[in-house]
Amino acid sequence: AGWFGLGPISVLPEHQGRGIGSRLMREALQRLRDSGARGCVLVGDPGFYQRFRFRSHTTLAYPDVPAEVFLVLTFAQAVPTAIVTFHPAFGARE
Repeated sequence: AGWFGLGPISVLPEHQGRGIGSRLMREALQRLRDSGARGCVLVGDPGFYQRFRFRSHTTLAYPDVPAEVFLVLTFAQAVPTAIVTFHPAFGARE
């Protein structure tokens, strides 16, 4: 309870490099903190998300996704031991 999945955050290529994605990310994380969230998980590029303190964590797993792209951010809470599931819409292939 109190953990959320985030994603995807995307910016059109012609608008990248202007800080739009970073502003979207900071706003999303602030809204989660303000709502009392305990933490957040996502699947994404570590090179982008590590700047927001997302890290791989050994106690949380998302099946069939490499650990290096399944990232966790805790809001001053212990990270639980669990298998993560997302809403089925996140598994859409088309």
